[in-house]
Amino acid sequence: ISFLQECHWQQNYDLSLELFNCSTKSAYAVGDQDKLKLRSDEVLAFGRCFEDKLIVLYYFVSALCDACLLNEAIAKAIWVLSMLGENLHQTSSRDETLILVEETKKMLIEVSDDDLLNYNLMTDSSKIMAMKFLSRLEVPLVMTNSDFFPIVVLQMVKLTLLHGMTPMSAIGFVYFGSMLASLGQLREGYRFANLAKKLVQRFGSKEMAGEVIAISSQTIGYIEPMQSIILFHAEGHTTALEAGDIRIASLNLLLQCNTLVWCGSSLNDAKIMFDEASHFMKQHNVLSLLFIAETRELDKLVNGWESVTSTDPDGSSE
Repeated sequence: ISFLQECHWQQNYDLSLELFNCSTKSAYAVGDQDKLKLRSDEVLAFGRCFEDKLIVLYYFVSALCDACLLNEAIAKAIWVLSMLGENLHQTSSRDETLILVEETKKMLIEVSDDDLLNYNLMTDSSKIMAMKFLSRLEVPLVMTNSDFFPIVVLQMVKLTLLHGMTPMSAIGFVYFGSMLASLGQLREGYRFANLAKKLVQRFGSKEMAGEVIAISSQTIGYIEPMQSIILFHAEGHTTALEAGDIRIASLNLLLQCNTLVWCGSSLNDAKIMFDEASHFMKQHNVLSLLFIAETRELDKLVNGWESVTSTDPDGSSE
């Protein structure tokens, strides 16, 4: 960037946009919030159209999530989605949400896993970006508005079935599997957790692989030995780091700590890993997950969508 001429946005627009997008991504990967804002602000100021600003907006929303500014991140993501033609409407009741879940499940029962793995690819660039922003809403919604969370998941599955498969489709399917598992439909949840992992292999992209491993492992653990889940999360942490996704790398560390306890490991070993995870999150400014770790709300993050079925509108437990 330092080699660009003074009027580079006018004279070398495409090169400038590519360099600033890459710099924004790099700043996010190392947790440099100041540089991320500096680079993204310049793209937002000089970008010629809304589509040219989407990449920096994506990393800006991601940074807001990491900084624990979850409501601001959600509002910004929903605004971007509306600009992309995706208007999300929260259902008025839990029963309506459950009906939508069952309707989606029926649609998918008619499609085999092989058909889904060989599904047509998504080619509409606006829908591809919409899937990316929808994927960034998952964790903050679980933490702040779990009633809205299923709507985002179902929208990702719907977009996939209507417009084709994208690497982000794996995120939609893995959370859909988790929703089904939380409803007690473990075998169906297990199916979509494994499907999501197979989609990651199909696309060969590491961008979403760490998150798919993190969430799918929590569902797979109901069917397969818990000891294997520890290794899955270690793989998820490494994969997310390679993709520059510090938030998901941190999430895998936290879930690995949680799984150690469930597997009967010594509390001392779990505490050592927890301290290492906390240090890692502080070092990379992942404040939202650090808050979860220090307030011991990890189970809420993993099972937050259970509120769809476990809590009545008046707040009482079934």
